[in-house]
Amino acid sequence: MEHILKLESEIRTKYQITIPEEIRVKAKLAVGDKLLWQYDEVRDEIIVMPKPKSFSDKLWGLGKELWKDEPSDDYVRKERENW
Repeated sequence: MEHILKLESEIRTKYQITIPEEIRVKAKLAVGDKLLWQYDEVRDEIIVMPKPKSFSDKLWGLGKELWKDEPSDDYVRKERENW
């Protein structure tokens, strides 16, 4: 897993943390950027990711590989005919 950085930081008295510089640079984070936090109870894992400035831009093209064999318009048309 060479593409994953594993660094550490310390939780301060007011529950503040410093994001390690190498991660800030690679993730292109800037002062004022917002982060999304997620806690997975099953894996006991905290996941932090930058909040997209635009969710629609971030999701654009998601799942496009599903339509490589059949255009999405044709699929929707066939589904509607089966209603």
